[in-house]
Amino acid sequence: MVAAGRKAKEARLALSDTPMAVPELAADGTTVASVPSALPTRTNRPSLGVQVLSVVWALIPVVTFGWGAPFTFTYAALRLRSRAIALCAGAYGAVAIVSLYLAGNNNDNSWQSNAGAAIAVTAGAVATAQALVMRKRLIAGKAEVDPAIGHATQQLRLRERAREIIAGNPTLAYELQIGRPDRHRRFDDGGLVDVNHVPLDYLVEVAGIDRPTAEMIAEVRDGIGGFTSVDDVSVTLGLHPHALDYAASRLIFIRHG
Repeated sequence: MVAAGRKAKEARLALSDTPMAVPELAADGTTVASVPSALPTRTNRPSLGVQVLSVVWALIPVVTFGWGAPFTFTYAALRLRSRAIALCAGAYGAVAIVSLYLAGNNNDNSWQSNAGAAIAVTAGAVATAQALVMRKRLIAGKAEVDPAIGHATQQLRLRERAREIIAGNPTLAYELQIGRPDRHRRFDDGGLVDVNHVPLDYLVEVAGIDRPTAEMIAEVRDGIGGFTSVDDVSVTLGLHPHALDYAASRLIFIRHG
């Protein structure tokens, strides 16, 4: 064990001169996992029935000579929570009132009656054209994050938050038992594993390190006072530069006792 410790320390002295392709490291030597800002989504397409009903809804203004436009746009405003569409509904409502007044309170052949009818028909045509364009927003399939992708991304975010705690408040990190899945705790660190302190089986089962490598880590870490980074583990144990890439996003290296 003494010889192994001596060799490990010698290897660590050469660490700064050894070029390696490793994941990005934070200031405290922990590996930083990049979290995607946008999640891949899948979209549910509307059914044929919904598409047909949306066309009927859009045609209401023209088949009612514009007088149904306020109801069409009020529904859209509520569904889309749009103030602009609500204003349109109010405008079409005012136009409907004016056209009804002109058409209903004058002789059939008066200019007022003709103007009321023209206003109603024009409003109906314009409102229907606008509604046909707007219907795509109403029936657009709801974009949903794939549950598996959502869970994995959430885990990455939890790890990122835990790493921030480690870097900014090591005492709090210790109290929260970050990186210690072998301890009873309530804080979710996203599946981080403290290489310097967890039992051997957790290096394998949680971090995903192959057992022979995990056994070497467990054998050497106490003799050298713990590792400081993925680089340190790889160089000290003579591993392939990419041997720990798969597990790197879960590994942290805390040097407390």
